[in-house]
Order: sequence, then C-alpha cells, then structure tokens
Amino acid sequence: MKYTFTVFTPTFNRAASIHRVYESLQSQTFRDFEWLIVDDGSEDDTANLVGKWIKEADFPITYMKQNHAGKHVAWNHALQKARGGVVRYCRQ
Repeated sequence: MKYTFTVFTPTFNRAASIHRVYESLQSQTFRDFEWLIVDDGSEDDTANLVGKWIKEADFPITYMKQNHAGKHVAWNHALQKARGGVVRYCRQ
C-alpha cells in the first residue's frame, strides 16, 4: 500500500519519551500515513511499548530494530522501507 506520507522516528533508548509522538499521531484526523520507527539498538522497553501500540493503533506502525549503528544508518533503513510519497522526520 502507498501512503501520502511516512512519519519516520529514529529512536535509541527513548521509551520514556516516544509516547509523545504516538499520542500526537493518534490525535490526527488525516489517516493516510504510516509511522515507521527504526530502533537503533535500544536496551530499554521501547520494543515492548511499540509492540503494544501496533496492536491497538488505528493507523499502521512499522517497527524495525537494528544493531546500534547510528542515526545515519537508521535514516538509510527508513528510506528503503518507507511507503509514503513524502517522508516526514519526527524528533522525540
């Protein structure tokens, strides 16, 4: 499926703050987007938290975990996986 845009969030040990992005996306009325999260080897509870959101969200969430390699590598993975016409970067 092709979306109007992809919201991309690179993350590393941000379980305590990434909920702000999720809550913001939940409040949107326009739903033709996907949320793509590339986890750069987090050692906190990020994966479990995102797994819970994947089950409950009414918009698509794709979660990818890579070995800790840096934000630039996460960006490259996101650009390969994004299905939106435009990629939007979302800092948390």
